[in-house]
Amino acid sequence: MSRRNLCRIGPMILVTALSAGCAAHLQTKTVQTSDTYDLWASRMQSMPFVIHQKDGQIALVDVHGDPWRGSTEGLEDGSVQRVEVYEGAFAAPSATMCKAPMAPPRSGITASSDNVVAAICDRDRTVVSFSDTIRPRVLGSKTEYVSRVRHLLLEGIWESVAQEPEPLHT
Repeated sequence: MSRRNLCRIGPMILVTALSAGCAAHLQTKTVQTSDTYDLWASRMQSMPFVIHQKDGQIALVDVHGDPWRGSTEGLEDGSVQRVEVYEGAFAAPSATMCKAPMAPPRSGITASSDNVVAAICDRDRTVVSFSDTIRPRVLGSKTEYVSRVRHLLLEGIWESVAQEPEPLHT
């Protein structure tokens, strides 16, 4: 293969690799102007991540993926700030993911299409959410996956129209 052909193919390979890694779909319409990246990055340091596993078990972890050592009061009725994460096969994050009683979003994808939906919950209000395709080995590492959940949720706030200097009016 000539150097010229490599120069043409190189950028195509790069674009393909980058697009393959971008499986998350952010839902940012619920972000308000008061929901800043810095505010929620700080709050997430002391919020539980409630991970609803496919087998029906619930894991409570902190922002580092370690077992949650804080209070569990208010988690069942949705009266505390938290991050809700559902593992399974879902079409999209549900608008009611943060409302009590907690119910998993409705399935909408074939059983072989594992994904995760997650949201920052300011009590019963969804701040930002996303849907992300995921491999089982990544789900097995809570520290690795919680870091991804945190990153995607904060990215959603950062990229939202509400965070533009002069929000667009439609």
